[in-house]
Amino acid sequence: MLILLKWLKKFAKQKDFTLPLSKLNSLWDLGLDVLGAKNIGRGRPRHPYSQVGWVWLCVNTIIDVCNSIQLMLSTGDDKIIEAGPAYDFLFNNPEMKLTDLLSQTIGFYVLFREVYWITIESKGIAPTKMLVVGPNQITPVPNRYGAVTEYRLMTNQGTVVPLFVDDVHVIKNFNPDNPYRGAGPMTAGELAISTSYQAEQFNESTIANGARLGVVLTAPAGVKLTEEEVRLLKAQFAQEHGGSSKAGKTFLASGGLDVKTVSQTMADLQMVDLSRHNANTICSLFGVPPEVAGLATEAQYSHGPATQRFILYCIAPILSIIADSINSGIIDKYKFQAGKNKAVPFSESKRTCSRQSLSSRLHYRQQKLKAIQSRKDVFAWFDIDSHPAIQEMLRLRAEKMMPYIDKGVPLNQIIDAGDLPFEHVPWGDDWWISMGQVPASYIMEGGIEAVTGPSVPEGEVEEGEGKSAVAKDIVVKKDDERQRLRIWRRWTSSWLRIENEYKSAMRVLFIRQRRELTEKLKKAYDEFGGKAVKDTDRIIARVVFDLQKENNKIKVINKTFFEKASELGIRQTLSEVAGLAGDGLDEAVKRTKLSPIQRRAIQTSAHKISKVNATTQTRVARQLRTGLEAGEGLNELTKRITDVLDGNRKRSQLIARTQTGGAVSTGRHAGMQTAGVELKSWLSARDKNVRPSHRAAETKYAAGIPLGQFFEVGSDRLMYPGDPSGSAAEIANCRCMELAVSAAGKSFDLDFYEKVNFEV
Repeated sequence: MLILLKWLKKFAKQKDFTLPLSKLNSLWDLGLDVLGAKNIGRGRPRHPYSQVGWVWLCVNTIIDVCNSIQLMLSTGDDKIIEAGPAYDFLFNNPEMKLTDLLSQTIGFYVLFREVYWITIESKGIAPTKMLVVGPNQITPVPNRYGAVTEYRLMTNQGTVVPLFVDDVHVIKNFNPDNPYRGAGPMTAGELAISTSYQAEQFNESTIANGARLGVVLTAPAGVKLTEEEVRLLKAQFAQEHGGSSKAGKTFLASGGLDVKTVSQTMADLQMVDLSRHNANTICSLFGVPPEVAGLATEAQYSHGPATQRFILYCIAPILSIIADSINSGIIDKYKFQAGKNKAVPFSESKRTCSRQSLSSRLHYRQQKLKAIQSRKDVFAWFDIDSHPAIQEMLRLRAEKMMPYIDKGVPLNQIIDAGDLPFEHVPWGDDWWISMGQVPASYIMEGGIEAVTGPSVPEGEVEEGEGKSAVAKDIVVKKDDERQRLRIWRRWTSSWLRIENEYKSAMRVLFIRQRRELTEKLKKAYDEFGGKAVKDTDRIIARVVFDLQKENNKIKVINKTFFEKASELGIRQTLSEVAGLAGDGLDEAVKRTKLSPIQRRAIQTSAHKISKVNATTQTRVARQLRTGLEAGEGLNELTKRITDVLDGNRKRSQLIARTQTGGAVSTGRHAGMQTAGVELKSWLSARDKNVRPSHRAAETKYAAGIPLGQFFEVGSDRLMYPGDPSGSAAEIANCRCMELAVSAAGKSFDLDFYEKVNFEV
């Protein structure tokens, strides 16, 4: 380091001494030197190597866009560095502006894929001044084994300054021909520029001639012009019609002279196209879309997709390499640790220009992953996602992805699939029935479960509607019984699909509750550890689920499914009794769904449904208290919760059948009111599981009773089978059916109902 400083201070005092980059007027002159075109064509009215302009257009476009993207410093815990040694060196260095460091580094790298950072001044271990040079100013010196032992920096006077390897950081790509040098696009661009020069010369001669076809004057046969006449004629023609300024001027041939034109070939006329092709070639060499460089006429494309491709496939890779070099060649090399820098949370940082979180920024995630793999606690990255072109691309991507919400795809899955710049939301994992309505998970997890509450003491499940024997004093003819059974079977099969959906939903609900409660138990048990017995109440409070939250879910589910099942019942009675169909049926269904009986039934079932969660919560708390006081471990306590919830899962069939049958019956009764039914009757399944009270009701009300009169069933007064206002003893698992007996002078017997199609 001392030798390097002595050499640089010695030559810095010389008046003529400047490094080659500062001596040259611009990268233009440097490139012309490399291309061998600097001294060709000087003094001509048009620059013969004007195609080189496309090179500098591409390079400067890349530099300008890279400088417009903010360099950021972060720590491994997602904080933004806003002060400290690393921040001061990059952002507050009076000896080297960050824009100069980036512009020169990117310029050399884009041209040659090779650039060198040289430390020329330092304070302690950290540098205070760096020099950026290209491959024409520095030479690596390998030893006999091929390892580089030093570098030699060439001054403009030909003086060589030796440099230590530790003072030089190299950024270069792969070169199969020379392992010490990068392979840039400049050499490949020489051919395009040379070909363009030939096209330029041809075009210049064409323009000098007015861009017109050649003209030949011929004399008639037998007429011979003297040399004097020929010379005079040429001079006069050139004076009056020669040059581009007189192109198109009328020419009048006299003295019997004839005018002929000399045609050019299509190959001659395609030189302009060739020049344009070479310009496109140069743009492609530097990774700049021709549309961005102005070679396309469609402005909408050049300012949209082309710019986005430019950022994604050209700018982003270059900045990723520069960020890697800053991390390895500056931050890691000079030990800029996180503890010496002031870092603030992302939400409090004043250096961020976008509301997107760090986790949603692709370049940040990439650089953080590299930092984690290399065990660095400070790393640099470029905020590419905040560039307007990328923001526009993300908005367009979001517009294309968001319609999938209406198709039921959860929002968080859409965000992940499209890599959208949005945070996950708590409800983002839910599937939705339709946008703005109810999450489908409420239905799948909660089902319709406890519409009527527990039908029997918790844990006991009836397989049928009751275990009582069939009433012996009820005698029915066999033929009549078979006819009733056929009607009942066709009716129950019409809502069997809905019942199965409810049953599956209930099973999913109890599985989810079991999973959540066991996870809460494990977390609470791990937290309290050996003090579990002393903290029994606190553990139970942590484990039991949020009763209000669970009840809200079930109430929403109840409303959704109740309306679905009751609508089926409404359609059945309006079609079979009133004979409605098509639009008329749909309109009548809409009116009937607003009837008071519908609203009361939904409110009643919503009130009762919460009892299941309350009972589950009570049983879980009781089992946990018993196990904790007995000193049981985590496995035993988990089994207690599993037993409670698995016992509830066995009730899925009971709850599904109770709710489905009750909802369909509610709809049938509301439809009968709309259709003007006068008398109603009761129909049972007539099997061995039917309650005696229900068989008795079927016989008692066979002739029919007024529609507004209650059925007296056991100790309950029911408006129809499965009435939610009834007790669990009479409505749980009920499969009975309400039939219309008469309406508007018409009667409806069993023969009529045997022909009815209940699946409307």
